[in-house]
Amino acid sequence: MLDFQKLIPQIAQIGDESALQDTNDSEILQLAQLTFEDAQADPDRINSLVFENGGNAFWPVAIPLDPFGVADFIEEYTGSHSVVACDGSQIMPTQHEILSCYLLNIGAAVMFYASLEEYKKGTDSEALLTSFPRLYHRSDELYPLVNQRRVHVDEALVSFERSIQELQKARELAEKQQSLGRKVVTLVDGSLIPWNVDKNADRAQKELLERFGFELDSFNAARLPLLGYVSHSRSSDIVNVLRLMRCPYSQIRCQAYCGSLNEEEFPCSQIWPLADRHLLSSKLPVSSRSGFFLSGASWSQIMPYRNQVCFCYLNTGGESARVEIPRWLYEEKELLGFSLAVLLLQIRKGQGYPIALSEAHNMAIVRQADRLQFFSLIQEQLLRAGQQKVAVSPKEKRKRQGIL
Repeated sequence: MLDFQKLIPQIAQIGDESALQDTNDSEILQLAQLTFEDAQADPDRINSLVFENGGNAFWPVAIPLDPFGVADFIEEYTGSHSVVACDGSQIMPTQHEILSCYLLNIGAAVMFYASLEEYKKGTDSEALLTSFPRLYHRSDELYPLVNQRRVHVDEALVSFERSIQELQKARELAEKQQSLGRKVVTLVDGSLIPWNVDKNADRAQKELLERFGFELDSFNAARLPLLGYVSHSRSSDIVNVLRLMRCPYSQIRCQAYCGSLNEEEFPCSQIWPLADRHLLSSKLPVSSRSGFFLSGASWSQIMPYRNQVCFCYLNTGGESARVEIPRWLYEEKELLGFSLAVLLLQIRKGQGYPIALSEAHNMAIVRQADRLQFFSLIQEQLLRAGQQKVAVSPKEKRKRQGIL
């Protein structure tokens, strides 16, 4: 348990240090805004820096796909359409429970919005809120085959499997809406860049990327727009592009000039650390998006051209949210415009966050009471099956009982 008498003095330091930090952050932001304006006034220079020198930077550099600093206003969509959103949660595998297993629960929201004209003709809007729980307990699920070797499933593999299941369920539900002749937008919570691949062993990464790519290709084949929505993003991709402009050397050669320095000592770190959303909050009018960038992340770059991840920032009125799409959607301008217009409408309906994603999250979440009931049902079933020893590990038993 927490000893708050010991903790309170440490918490008090937050208030003492916050004013100094706010001053420092303000100075960084002001300089970054000026650098942004310089890049906006000379987009050819920033493009030259990215394409000719970006590969020499210590960090992945995003590639501008639109003129740097552009801000496009988005009109809310008024026609009939459907929105499909999926989110997931899990009960992780543990050797201390009564059974070695894990659970994925994919929450889904399917919302059809009738246009005003359709409503007048008697067509109503409708919504489906549901979840898809799946229990993994068989030997081949707990010891998946990776490069012809059995490996013990861990949190990294479970997290990746959840991402795949979210995409698969979202596509299936969206295809069903599409079969009804409806225009559809598909939303998932978080990034489309498969970051969780990095947490797996090298031998597993190729196979995981192939599975991820198959799902993205399926959206492409069906021409179903797929958007990843990242609220309060910590990404600094655009700031990292601007850091190229802060470099004082004639050529950007990070290793040669700054290889012996800590990052805060780099000349370009005058505008770092700073998240893109903080920078763009003053540069994007409400209901406008930034230009699109092609992500420089390695896990995006090694995917086929059509599936490489592009991103922009959208000023929702409450934040500058990061929106990610596959590259094929960026090149389908009409479909892209429709998708962003629907997304903005979703944010308005959700009072700052896409309402379909919010409902999908509510359907996905597994609470502590659910977890307890889940294992209680497993225990009951094992006892009925004649299992003689059904109990948690001694460690887990002691944790639950305590010492006194």
